[in-house]
Amino acid sequence: MSVHKTLVQALVASAAMAGVGNAHAIAVPAGQLDARTYPTPTCDPSQTVTQTETKTVTSWKALLTITLGGGTKTETKTEICTVTDTETVTQTETSTTTTTVTPTITPPSCPTQCPPPPSCNNLGFDWAYYNNSARNTDTTYSTFHPDSYKKTTPIYVGTTSYVGGLYQDTGTAGPIYDSSRNFNLDFFALNHHAYIYACEAGTYSVDIPYANDAVYLWTGANAYSGWTDDNAVAKARYDQPDHIAGKASYKFDIPANTYVPIRFFYGQAQYGGGFNFNITAPSGQVIVSNQETFSPYVVRYSCDGTTAPPFPAFGKET
Repeated sequence: MSVHKTLVQALVASAAMAGVGNAHAIAVPAGQLDARTYPTPTCDPSQTVTQTETKTVTSWKALLTITLGGGTKTETKTEICTVTDTETVTQTETSTTTTTVTPTITPPSCPTQCPPPPSCNNLGFDWAYYNNSARNTDTTYSTFHPDSYKKTTPIYVGTTSYVGGLYQDTGTAGPIYDSSRNFNLDFFALNHHAYIYACEAGTYSVDIPYANDAVYLWTGANAYSGWTDDNAVAKARYDQPDHIAGKASYKFDIPANTYVPIRFFYGQAQYGGGFNFNITAPSGQVIVSNQETFSPYVVRYSCDGTTAPPFPAFGKET
């Protein structure tokens, strides 16, 4: 049985258990997460609060008048007593004290560490660089067709920990990602694919806030094989006449402990351009962006080689 059929069957079986909304998932074999231990991040929710406490202290003075041998002598006593012919004067004194207390408060957004899958030098996206002769002259860059590159041998193949960037055509070539060579920065295309590992169940968001000239997105079985221009789940395309950058977003549900194939294809026409591409987990953690760091939740294949098999080679895709 072909790898693609095995992958599709895994997706169908997962969808039957998790519902139609989870049809993008590939289940992870039991026990695979026990291969490694992962640290739990610290969360310090304590904070110092200054609390002012006011105390009022009242004291009394008794004025005692006594007649002695025809004369009158007045003495002041600093104690309370009960006498005859006594005039009592009450004096109020107020003092204020300040105390500092440190309560423990648990913030509602304190994150919980979600364990990634086992790692075996498999992190990041595979990507390929192609020449692209299609000019952008309309509102949807209609001359660009990602699926036409399936059988095209790429000029360069690499691995990247981050995606996206700006490519300014300055008349000179430049590197892309961490490539060891320079490329023309106009009239080219980039093909990317990987698996998103969902350690937490829920809705994942893919956002393409900027595309110049075009970004096409596929998820699930179609991202692995069978991807076409028509079945892309999102398209962000530059409006050339009005000079408006393309943007798009896509949300999908994934069960916990599953791998999901993902592919996106970038097309650059004349005058330079670029794109931004982000994936956010249900907890709000951004697991894919233009930050130059490997995410443990983005892998090119699973370590067992079968749960999430390697993608077909660029230039030999179906």
